[in-house]
Formats: sequence, C-alpha cells, structure tokens
Amino acid sequence: MIPSVTPSLTASSYIASESIPNPFAESVVAIHGIFGAPWTLNYIVKNLEKENRLVVNWGYPSTGKTIEEHGAALVLELQKIAEQKPGEPIHFVAHSMGGLVLRAALNHPECPKEAKIGKAVLMGTPNQSPEWGRLLGQFSLANTIGGAAGRQLMSEEGYEGIGEFPPEVEVLVIAGNLSLNPFLEKENDGEVAVEETRLKTPHRHITLKTGHKIMLLDKRVCVLVQDFLD
Repeated sequence: MIPSVTPSLTASSYIASESIPNPFAESVVAIHGIFGAPWTLNYIVKNLEKENRLVVNWGYPSTGKTIEEHGAALVLELQKIAEQKPGEPIHFVAHSMGGLVLRAALNHPECPKEAKIGKAVLMGTPNQSPEWGRLLGQFSLANTIGGAAGRQLMSEEGYEGIGEFPPEVEVLVIAGNLSLNPFLEKENDGEVAVEETRLKTPHRHITLKTGHKIMLLDKRVCVLVQDFLD
C-alpha cells in the first residue's frame, strides 16, 4: 500500500517560499541512494547547473523509512516545484535506491502531473531485487544498519508496492560493469548486476566500464545525462 502524503522535514535545497532564480530553466531533481547524501551527487549536479538547469539536490534519511515512505516525502517536494512552474515537466537523476524512491513517488496518488511528463536517468539502480542485497540480508547486522529501506533491498519481495514508471516518462538506465566483488558472478558494478538494472517497462539502457559509486564522478555519465535531458 502506498502511504498518503504527510508533512516531513527533509534536507532539500529547494524552498517553496523562495522565488525561482530562473523561471525558464528546466527543473531537475537529483536523488541519492541508500547511505548516501546530496553531496554525493554534487559533480553531476554542478554540471547540470552549467547547462542552465534548476537542480534540486534532494536529501532524505535513507535508512529511516521504507522506500514507499521516502517516495511520499519526495512527492511533497515535487508539489512545491509544480506549484511554482505549473505545466512544466520535472526531470530526474537518481542513483541506486534513489531510482526506486522515484518510482514510488511517481505512483503516489498525490504526485503532480508535471513529474510524470519528464525524463529520468537511473544510475546503478537495482530495478530488480539485487543478489548482493539478498546475500547481505543473511546477516542480522546488515538488516539492522540498513533500516526499513535496506531490508526491502535485501528482500526478493521488497518492491511490490513501488509500481512501475508511467508510460509518459522517458527513462535512461546507466549500468556499470567494473567490479572487484568476488561474491557476484554476473556482470556487475560491485553491488548491482547489469541485468538487475533493467526495467520491465520501455527504457534505454547503457553499460559503462565503471563502478557503483565511481559512476557519480565519471565524466562519461555526466555527458550521457546531459545529452539525454537535452
């Protein structure tokens, strides 16, 4: 069940009461992954800002709630952007679990239509239950540290309430295949297998020789993100 929107405090760089610096700039929301923070996406965000885009580097307590609850919190931010730029598409750049949080938000009943007509780039997102997560899930410490969202990532049935991408959203999935993880046999980025990044819905898919976290500092990824949003 997808939770309803309730007010929450998030570490967002976007404040609805402030005027938008450039009302003609495209809006892009950046979403980090589990154990991440907005600063982990700074390299990509700064490159997008150079392209005259209004970037919201959204932060959330990744282990504190379920993926669906994080999605509901994201909807609040999307509503703020849509109120100030009605009818304008909202684009997204998400890393790892951030892509799952985005899916949950886009399927939320109170998600604004502006968020459902944009584009989305998913980087290293485990769109299918990751083998590495299931392996870690065998250890009680991992379940404790990962919190509610972490336990979902470590469960084969953890994505039932998230939903799929709306058909109007164009999606680019960027996967990595640079890994030193001896426990994963399939082509992977150290944490997520390439085949686990694929969606059930239509999307573009690109694989690069890069790692799960290294891709956030990879110039090729920045170029792909910019070109896709263009």
